[in-house]
Amino acid sequence: MKSPLHILNHYWGHAGFRPKQAEIIESILNGKDTVALLPTGGGKSICFQVPAMAQDGICIVVSPLVALMQDQVQALKNIGIKALSITGGISIDTLRTLLDNAIYGNYKFLYVSPERLQQEMVQNAIREMPVNLIAVDEAHCISQWGNDFRPAYKNITVLRELHPLVPIIALTATATPEVLTDTIAELQLELPEVIQNSFVRPNIAYRVYKEDDKLYRVEQLLKNKTGSAIVYVRSRKTAVETSNHLTHLGIPSTFYHGGVTKEEKKKRLEQWLRGSVKTMVATNAFGMGIDKADVRLVIHIQLPESLEGYFQEAGRAGRDGQPAAAILLYNSYDKKLVQKQFIEALPGPDDLKLVYRKLNNYFQIPYGEGEFTAHSFNFTEFCNTYDLNTMLTYNALNSLDRLAIIQLSKEFGRRTALQFLVPSEKLLDYFKSDASISVVGKTILRMYGGIFETSTAINLELVAKKTGLNVPKVIEALQRMQRDELVDLSLFLTDASITFLVPREDDKTINVIAKEVKQLNKKKEQQVASVLRYIENDQQCRSAQLVSYFGEEVEEPCGICSVCASQETTVTKKEAQLISEKIMILLEENELSSRSLAEKSTFTETKILYVLRLLIDHGRVQRNNRNQYYKT
Repeated sequence: MKSPLHILNHYWGHAGFRPKQAEIIESILNGKDTVALLPTGGGKSICFQVPAMAQDGICIVVSPLVALMQDQVQALKNIGIKALSITGGISIDTLRTLLDNAIYGNYKFLYVSPERLQQEMVQNAIREMPVNLIAVDEAHCISQWGNDFRPAYKNITVLRELHPLVPIIALTATATPEVLTDTIAELQLELPEVIQNSFVRPNIAYRVYKEDDKLYRVEQLLKNKTGSAIVYVRSRKTAVETSNHLTHLGIPSTFYHGGVTKEEKKKRLEQWLRGSVKTMVATNAFGMGIDKADVRLVIHIQLPESLEGYFQEAGRAGRDGQPAAAILLYNSYDKKLVQKQFIEALPGPDDLKLVYRKLNNYFQIPYGEGEFTAHSFNFTEFCNTYDLNTMLTYNALNSLDRLAIIQLSKEFGRRTALQFLVPSEKLLDYFKSDASISVVGKTILRMYGGIFETSTAINLELVAKKTGLNVPKVIEALQRMQRDELVDLSLFLTDASITFLVPREDDKTINVIAKEVKQLNKKKEQQVASVLRYIENDQQCRSAQLVSYFGEEVEEPCGICSVCASQETTVTKKEAQLISEKIMILLEENELSSRSLAEKSTFTETKILYVLRLLIDHGRVQRNNRNQYYKT
């Protein structure tokens, strides 16, 4: 058996392990059940991949994240390690072939979704495999108190029955003490070695600011910054709009969300990883499994739904140990919005029964059938067909996915994308040859600017309406232009896919999970309340607040967060005098806001505000009802 360090160096090119990795690997190689609790960026995958490579046999990896499973399998293949994955939406013949490969093909890793473990065929095949390790990723999903509880995770214990002597490693980044205890019990771990790295990230300054003009603050934070940044938003529309706004301001950025094509995602990720584009504006679809060490700034411009999610996303800053900042911007409306999005639109059991019944009717699935059948799905069309509330329906579909009733691909809002590849003169000459193509092409040119420069999302229904043609005719015209090499066309007629994981039993299906639905909703209410407490608590160190949420106490405040910084007077007497003189000179000419004073000087707005308070206290300056300052 080669040493873990040799394996790490040979396959991954690293000279040494990160904190706690060697200890976790040693525990596994000693045959112990192990819990690895490592914050984001701690290198959890290495903790099971290296010991699996150090032993004969195959490692079974259970994960709820299909995209991450596929990424990890590809990453292993890229370094010469045989790996495969089994998820929903594949045929029985394909499944049988994959399982045979895992048994007889000398593979080292089999990634499987917890839903697939319910199938007898999968269980029988795993029984025949020479399993050396069972890795449970995102292990907190087995706990009803976890931030992403999935009942299907309770089926993981079947692996212990199939291979009782094989050690299990449970990995997570976001377990509170309550969740940790529950996870160990649910996985039936035997006297596990619990190895936990500190949640404290001393190089990250956690800052929270209440801002009415959040985009202006983002601009100031990003302007003249040399390192990479991530700006997190909550919707695809906001991602696109924010990225365009920043680029217009001279801050090169790109955007990333679940509706971007696979090719575009890869291209944009590579631009960001290389540093040719410094800022990535993204939904929470971005970041999982992406290891970029030199991110200097992570900014949230909308409130997250949980501190677990926020801590994970904020933790993508400063993985190289160098100073970094995680900044959360909010305003009064955001507090109402987070309640509306995540609490008021929570689906109860009756809501799930309605959506589930309509879903089965939509796909004409007979009672007692439908298990493991996959279907293309248009979310908007579905909601319109049954006059359903979109927010409640979206949350209901996510709940059905989480509770292992369906498997849902998150591709809502995906649209056909088009780019013209030839000059406009040549294109107009081409249009003269065919009237139907001409009307489609010219309509698109009028509707979408920049379509010669970049691939642009187009709405086929809207184009059809503008031209007076039906959608098939529009598609026919686009496909002909594609054949004649005039356009680059990515055609998407559906925006999601759904795989039913259980036979149709209507209300009975939901009654089985009704208790879990209520628990999930209660947990979500608690999570949102924790987020609101965090942003409103401006007395306790931000870092201390976050790590205490995960059960860790710190003796000293961090000294660099927005709370710690506000409690210290960082303006010296001499500096205050200089700032005061500059303010008085600038106010000679006009009444000015603190922002304008900062822009017209070399001092930060924080220091300007500090000195303005002193000047007001001494009666030298006053403020009008437009938040502008003037000399008295």
